[in-house]
This record gives sequence, C-alpha cells and structure tokens, in this order.
Amino acid sequence: MIDDEQQYPQKIRPQAFHEANALHSSFFGEPLPSSGTTTKTSPRRPQNERMCMGGHRDPIYGTAFSPDGKYLATASEDSTVRIWQVQSHKLVATLSEGMDTNYECLRVAWMKTTNENNSNSPDNGGGVEKYVLASAGADGVVQLWSAVENDEQTLEWQCVGSLKHFVDDNEERPQIYALQFIQSPSYPNMNIMLTSAHDSVYLWTIENNNDSSSESPNNAMQRKFLSMLSIQFTHLDDATQTYQFGGSRNPENELYVFDASYSESNDLLAVALSDGTCRVISVAASNVDEDENTQREQCVLSLPPGYFGDRGGHLTAVEWDSSGTRLATCIARGRVILWYLQNVGIGNSISLQPSVVSILDGGSGRQIFGAKYCCGKNEDLLLTWGIEGKVSVWDSYSVGEVMSPICTLISHTDYPIFALDVTQIGTKQSIAVGGGKEGGFLGVAAYLYDI
Repeated sequence: MIDDEQQYPQKIRPQAFHEANALHSSFFGEPLPSSGTTTKTSPRRPQNERMCMGGHRDPIYGTAFSPDGKYLATASEDSTVRIWQVQSHKLVATLSEGMDTNYECLRVAWMKTTNENNSNSPDNGGGVEKYVLASAGADGVVQLWSAVENDEQTLEWQCVGSLKHFVDDNEERPQIYALQFIQSPSYPNMNIMLTSAHDSVYLWTIENNNDSSSESPNNAMQRKFLSMLSIQFTHLDDATQTYQFGGSRNPENELYVFDASYSESNDLLAVALSDGTCRVISVAASNVDEDENTQREQCVLSLPPGYFGDRGGHLTAVEWDSSGTRLATCIARGRVILWYLQNVGIGNSISLQPSVVSILDGGSGRQIFGAKYCCGKNEDLLLTWGIEGKVSVWDSYSVGEVMSPICTLISHTDYPIFALDVTQIGTKQSIAVGGGKEGGFLGVAAYLYDI
C-alpha cells in the first residue's frame, strides 16, 4: 500500500525530465523552467498544433494512427469514421456504409498488414490492399473496412465485413468499448481482433471469405469473423470489496467492460471493469482440464472501495507498457494507479503478483479517460487525458502518491478529450487527440501535434 508521506514535491528522475523537456519544447518552443520539481504550464495554445477540420459534426470518441503513421482515423458521435492524411491534416475519406445513425461510433483500430500477404494483389485484377481498419459503436456492431490502392494510387475504401454482438435486433444494444487487433505469440500468423460487449470480452479470427459472390465493388475481398474465445466476467466472491457502478440506476449491479488492453510481451489481456477491478487474463490456451475461464484469469488488480473515500469509482481505461510488466489503470474520479506485475514462484508453481507503485492524483477529481506510456526506450513518461481537456505528463516510474504532473501539454477548457494516440515512425513522433462538444457551423476538430 502507498505510504501517505510519499507525496510531491519530490525530485523528478533526470531521464523523465529530459523526455518531458523535449515534449514541452516541441509544444511551446521553450524548455521547462526547472529540472528539479513539477511545474504547471499556462493554458496557452501549443505552437505545433494542427487542426483536422471540416469533418465531424459531433464529439470524437476514438482516434488511431495507421501502422505507417500516414493516416489518422477518428470515430464520432455523428456515426461516421473519418480518415485524415497526417502530413496535410486533410480529410481524405468518410466511412459511413452500414452505420446506424441512431448510435455513436466509439472506437477505431488498424490491422497490421503487409502487401505480400494481403488478398488483393494485382494478380486477381484488383488493386493492392494497403490498409484494414475496424470501427465499433454503441449499436453493438463492428465494421471492417478495406482500403485498396487503385491505378491512380489513390485509396478506395469499402466495408468488407460486419460483426454483431447481439442476437435479436429488438434487444438492448451493447456498447463496444474495447477494440484492438492483436498478434499473439500463442497463435502465430493469425489476424486476431479483440472486442467487448456488456460483461464479456471476445477474441475473433479474421479470414477471407472465399465465396466469389462476396467480392466488393472495388475488388476488396470480403472477410468473415470466427469466434476464438469469449470470457464473461462475474463479481468477486466478496462484493463488498468492489465498487457498485451506477448506484440506483443499476439496481441489479450489472457488470460492464469499459476497456481492455493486450500486451504482446506477456500474452496477457488486462480488462477494466465497472466494479473498479482490473482482471488480467492469459490469452494462451490452457492445458489443464478445468474451467477455462478460471485457468485463464491470472490476477485481480483492485484497491478497497473505501480507499479514496467518496472519490472511488469504476475504471475507465487500462494500458500496458511495452515490456508487459507495468500497467496503468484509470479511475473515473480523477486518479491513475500505476502497477508493477511480476512472476513469483510459490512452491512448484508460478503466479503473477501485482503491486501498487504509485497513485497519480491531479487533485480535481474530474474524470480521466485514458493513459499511454511513451517517450524514451524505457517509456519514461505517461500521458493522461480527460474531461477537463488537459493532456498531462507524468513520470511513468513515479513512486508514492503524486499530486502534480511534470507539466501540462494541452489545456482546452471547452474541449473535453476522450481519445489520444501516439505514433512513431523512425525518429518522427506525432500525437493525435479527439474530443469536443456539440459542433457548431465548423463542426468538431481533431488535433495533431508533431514532436
């Protein structure tokens, strides 16, 4: 447990300050004022800010860079996905085929593809498939999109598959909060997609639909989804140790998945739940002839519901670092918990043991929507964002309770930030943020920042 006396002000690690200083200089054209303690940045517009304007009419809930960093996909309350060229920050495509306009589009994710392995080579009369993108919404449907490069070297987008997370059209639609393509060492050479609905997470394999009648107008091959794994979560045996989400609005205390994050380094899946717990699941198949869900669950990350007094809450997001040993969980009421996970030998078995390393607390108690490790070969920084419209920079190796970030990069008081993504191609890095409120005449912009 965290020692109450371990709070800022405290010295910042030199490497963390170095990386934060580089970020600050990129955003504001000047270094941080001090190398010893935290600082607060004035709410001014960064000099490296570029707007992706003229697309969405309503708030943006999802952002994702393409694997090569050339394009940005954004998902919006206006039931569309927009594709932006990063270099020019211009809108190049709007994806809305098959979208139910009564529901928001919540998430976007790109599949890692290689031209050598795609199904649309010039040999079959079509163009070359350059990108595959998935979108997910509050209608419980995942749409799969293919971008084929034609003879004029422009991209033609087409919906090539859809996946419903419900059976009856009249039933309550599940909102899909987790969407990620994963590459598991346990299942090599397989395209696997992670999704969530209600209290469950799912893994799907994606294969070409070889039915010749399923070819799209732009010669993109249709895809089909095959169920690979589903895990339904239940409340812990001692429900008093968890948070009841929704209060009187959730009288049955139903459980919901609000985020999930996969780590290729350890083949583990971390799932953020409405009861305030994070469940860590093994993707690798179990060889033990017992209940599969029990075998897959490795550990539960949670703090007592009364630890923060009346400022506890459900988890909104979870994020692994690249090593698969560090995990950040975001609590709705303005805190981020940093965990360290290690394998510990107990007798003849090995178990995964989590420990709390730090609690990051900005002090406002306002909702945090996400966290991302970044910067330096050891990912020395953690970016957080939320309802206040701020992107804050923290030392990702913080210890104890930390009351202030190293600095604040973005402070848009009229633009709550719901999504953030980071891309690095070679030495070039870019950050994209999405959010906003109801758009006026000019709509709602996404923002790009080059580092």
